Amino acid sequence: MVRIVDGDTIEVRFGRSSRTVRVRLLGLDTPEYGRCWFDSATERARTLLPLGRTAYLLRDRDYKDHYGRRLFYVYNHRGLSVARNLIRYGYAKSLLYRKNDRYIRTMRLEEARARKRRLRIWSGRCDSSKDLVAPLPVEARTAGYAGPGWSPDPRFRTCKSALSAGFGPYERSVHPEYAWYHDADRDGLVCER
Repeated sequence: MVRIVDGDTIEVRFGRSSRTVRVRLLGLDTPEYGRCWFDSATERARTLLPLGRTAYLLRDRDYKDHYGRRLFYVYNHRGLSVARNLIRYGYAKSLLYRKNDRYIRTMRLEEARARKRRLRIWSGRCDSSKDLVAPLPVEARTAGYAGPGWSPDPRFRTCKSALSAGFGPYERSVHPEYAWYHDADRDGLVCER
């Protein structure tokens, strides 16, 4: 991690290269500069992606946007999905960016939950300096931590039931729900389509 531009755009350095690349996070859209919740969303991204730490990038179908930014799903050094976290806690909306739809269903479900709970951008009010995000608590060091007020998805007997109800997929070391289901192909993902 080299720089947080805003809540959905970062700059990274690949490997040992000195070249900096601008990355647009897939799956979400945060408020633009000058809009309500811009500062909070940007600060939350800074908290999730500390400068100098490793960030993991995952491609989908399209590699670049029309601004020349690289398009990736971004995971922090602990394996937490940055987009899913920002959407889950109301800092961002889900966004289908062209054909990059690998996780759009999950992002839309997180958005619906945040909207129902009227979190941040869904609250009908603007943030103030008092609303700025505090650093993640110590519990965030454990895999699967999702933040204050987080509750797990309902538990189903099978992945098929979970998927038909609109839940999943779950990633190892990211979602506590992962442990509920059998990862037959051992790819670190359960309840995938």
